Amino acid sequence: MSRNPTPIPALHSRSQTPAYTHSHLSTQISAPHSHLHSHVPPFQGDALPARAQLAAAAALPVIAESGVRIPFGDLWADARTVVLFIRHFWCPLCQDYLFSVAREVEYARLRAAGVRLIIVGCGSYGLIKSYRQIFRMPYPIYTDPSLRLHRALGMTLRASPSNSPSTPNFPHIPPPPTTAHSTPPSAPSFPFSSSDPHAKQNYVKHGLMGGFAMVVRHALRVGMPVWERGGDAAQLGGEFVLGPGLTCMYAHRMRTRRGHEPILTVLSAAGV
Repeated sequence: MSRNPTPIPALHSRSQTPAYTHSHLSTQISAPHSHLHSHVPPFQGDALPARAQLAAAAALPVIAESGVRIPFGDLWADARTVVLFIRHFWCPLCQDYLFSVAREVEYARLRAAGVRLIIVGCGSYGLIKSYRQIFRMPYPIYTDPSLRLHRALGMTLRASPSNSPSTPNFPHIPPPPTTAHSTPPSAPSFPFSSSDPHAKQNYVKHGLMGGFAMVVRHALRVGMPVWERGGDAAQLGGEFVLGPGLTCMYAHRMRTRRGHEPILTVLSAAGV
């Protein structure tokens, strides 16, 4: 698979350094979570990050599709930017969410409003090119396999309905559902009720088996390199409206794996 650099938008103005090697990325993703729990503030789903948090997050690198590391803050330094943090690249629920973004977001309207939109995952950057082809969207995708950016902005590992952080061990292949009415998780264990008030289910279009069939079908269609790490199955994402500068006008952190905020709600907060 080619990793030749692709053109980077002009907003990436700071010096850029080569990305971690593939072996380094794999080591980071498969490492235990124990180091992620130190100094983590209490979970606050919709609290705006403090200026110190924004400064810390801005200094952390994300990896572009080309494999180049870019300071996260460069992506929203000079413009209001909608940042969508998805879960791992193999998550069917996040694929459903991004299809809702593709359907409901008008690129021309974003440009007219002077608003950018970017997506951040947590797997290998080697998956980004083919992953983006699934949705045929013009928005750039970045990744932070180290999860340091997620920690800096207060996103947590998978939580129960009572919001208690959890770091269970997830096998790579989930077992079949135990009942005909099981909710569609993207990985086994830690089920939650469909009546969970924090679950944003309007964008979810697939059940358990249908969701994984969709992921496999898309992977085959676009030629996703299945040997690459998709990311931490326990990590939750969220949605932020950042910039320009060290400002944040909207924040939402997922409480469940179905907990993305509807994209039109996020765009409304961004003034679109």
